[in-house]
Amino acid sequence: MSTQKPEPEVVRKEICQLENRQKILLNRKANAERKARTHHLIERGAILESVFPEIVPMTGEQVKAFLKQRR
Repeated sequence: MSTQKPEPEVVRKEICQLENRQKILLNRKANAERKARTHHLIERGAILESVFPEIVPMTGEQVKAFLKQRR
């Protein structure tokens, strides 16, 4: 029984494949986190607009000022 060492080129190729797989997984994770944050922000915006319908036509700065007055 002899144990053969893998060829250096085969090892390099496998390392490259694993690195690419890691990049793909990290991208999927980032996309899922971004999607969850976007969903959260849209949901909060919808709640805000339903409670204060008068803010719908306002700009972001106007909404901010409006909410600060409501404190």
